[in-house]
Amino acid sequence: MIEITLSRRNLLSLLHKLEMPGSARTIVKYSENGVEVYVIAETDEIVYADRPPGDMHPETEQFVQDMYAALEIVRTVKREKDI
Repeated sequence: MIEITLSRRNLLSLLHKLEMPGSARTIVKYSENGVEVYVIAETDEIVYADRPPGDMHPETEQFVQDMYAALEIVRTVKREKDI
């Protein structure tokens, strides 16, 4: 088994990488024995192109929807600043 632990900071950086055009959307970690571990984020459109997303706990699903809404606010503010 391989266990990967990400900090909130790492999770947020992956979320940001999804918004960055041209980003590799990847965090690379190197273990003490030289093994490279790649944690890759993909957009929902890519991951769920051929299948629906799986079920989540209702509170988790609500949190995800809230985060989508918050991200859309951030995108809107950023677009307004870029004008």
